[in-house]
Amino acid sequence: MLKILMADWLHADVAAIPIREDVFIKEQNVPEADEWGHGDETALHVIASLDGNAIGTARLTPEGSIGRMAVLKDFRNEGVGSAMLRKLIEAAKQSHFKSLTLNAQRSAEDFYAKHGFIALGDEFIDAGIPHIAMSLELEP
Repeated sequence: MLKILMADWLHADVAAIPIREDVFIKEQNVPEADEWGHGDETALHVIASLDGNAIGTARLTPEGSIGRMAVLKDFRNEGVGSAMLRKLIEAAKQSHFKSLTLNAQRSAEDFYAKHGFIALGDEFIDAGIPHIAMSLELEP
């Protein structure tokens, strides 16, 4: 059974680090220096767990930005990312955020659009990967 757990970095790092290393550093060739040390300590993290095994992670910063969404390859297209995103959106609503932002990899733009995010501005390159800024207005 899929569970989505929320935690601070102190409790999420043991599960999130191996997932992000597999997805971003190994699979997508993101330089290790670009992956770590940029807001993890202050963010709210979610960990997707299936039968006790961590398979996905994402975070919500205090500024209302969702990022570092990663699902292990064997578990993609099974609703894990959607479950994590819904949990982060709900947490943002409970924290009275008016909107959320994210920088989506272009390959994931349609995924975020299905959840109501709207593309903003022009494509840009981050860690060698095309991205697009997106936002979601939250209802009060």
